[in-house]
Amino acid sequence: SRPADRNDSFTNAAPKLSLRWDAAAGLMVYANASHGFRPPEMTELYRLQRNQAVADLGSEQMDAYEIGAKFARGDWRGELAGFDMRKNDVILRESNGFYVSNGRTSHEGVEYSLTWQALDSLAATVGGTYARHRYEFSRAIEGGETITAGNDVDTAPRDLLRAALNYAPLPGVAAEAEWLVVGDYFVDAANAHRYT
Repeated sequence: SRPADRNDSFTNAAPKLSLRWDAAAGLMVYANASHGFRPPEMTELYRLQRNQAVADLGSEQMDAYEIGAKFARGDWRGELAGFDMRKNDVILRESNGFYVSNGRTSHEGVEYSLTWQALDSLAATVGGTYARHRYEFSRAIEGGETITAGNDVDTAPRDLLRAALNYAPLPGVAAEAEWLVVGDYFVDAANAHRYT
């Protein structure tokens, strides 16, 4: 399908509100609220299927809320944050192969990080995320799959873990050993098959 020439434009605002409180020496508490967006990609707008004259798509929208704390005391530094995000107008290909923008997802979780400065030249860090990413709508999509509200978003692991040792013997010279772990995740929208 070759649609007629046209011009498409998207105007979106991405406001953010942040509050910060220095609760004590070396302890800071904060809260953020923000709104973000992603306009459609070229292929989503113009790679149309038969019997489709136009892809009537808007920008994906996301509202995000975060509350957290950061501390530094002696040789220790750390962060802990909880977040809640809601994504609307998610663009996807439905069972007819048409791009549509009426999906919704939710994302809740915690992020954490702890660093120990063992020596002037040696630091150890552990950190990670535990989050749940869910579909908030039901729909048949391409490939014969069906999204069901409440299922995990496929390819979105719940656990991410990082452990690292950083060695900096001289100014401008540093080496790092890092261990990353990606948790299990579903490989299909129906949550029938898991990658471990």
